[in-house]
This record gives sequence, structure tokens and C-alpha cells, in this order.
Amino acid sequence: MTGGSSLAFLFTALGTAIASRLQDMQAFPLIMNFLIMPIFFLSGALFPLEGLPKIIEIVTKLNPLSYGVDGLRGTLTGVLHIGLIIDLLVVGVTVIIGLAGSYMFSIIEI
Repeated sequence: MTGGSSLAFLFTALGTAIASRLQDMQAFPLIMNFLIMPIFFLSGALFPLEGLPKIIEIVTKLNPLSYGVDGLRGTLTGVLHIGLIIDLLVVGVTVIIGLAGSYMFSIIEI
């Protein structure tokens, strides 16, 4: 599984886990935008991760998308900020944790 497909799986599982717990499906797009937009903007996909204020640097290190973006960028351009092994480990662990979304969806009471 490549980094891009792993991240797609992770966010699909996250969305499924959130949706499986909601009573009102009209709130789902609001919640997802509230989560996804900050995760995307703080991933390093649009802006470089060098020279950030300390608090933003801590947030980006807690963001699993930062590691996926860094791994993809390093694979395509050879420029890594964090390190390919760490990127693969973090993305792999978050995908394994993301499997809970599929499990939570399977136990929904209809």
C-alpha cells in the first residue's frame, strides 16, 4: 500500500467512524470540514514545515497527514523533512488504528 492510498484509507476510516456515531447526518459535512481543513493546512502540503513557530511545529508533528505528505514528497522529489522510515511507520500505525472505523461501521445497530 503506497503512502497516498494509505492516507486515503485512513481518512475514509476516520469519516466512517465519525458517521457511524452521528444521529443527524446533516452535521457530518460540518464536522468533516472542521477536522479535514486544519489537518490539510497543517500538513505541509501547501506551506513548508521549516521555520514554523514552536506551537505550530508541535501540531504538525501530531498530524498524521504531515508524515504522508513528507513521504510522498520525499519519494517523488528526494527532499525529506522528517525521514522516510518515520513517515512509513507513522502512516502504517495510523492506518492500523484507522481500521477501527471499519469495525465501528460494521457494528451499527439499524
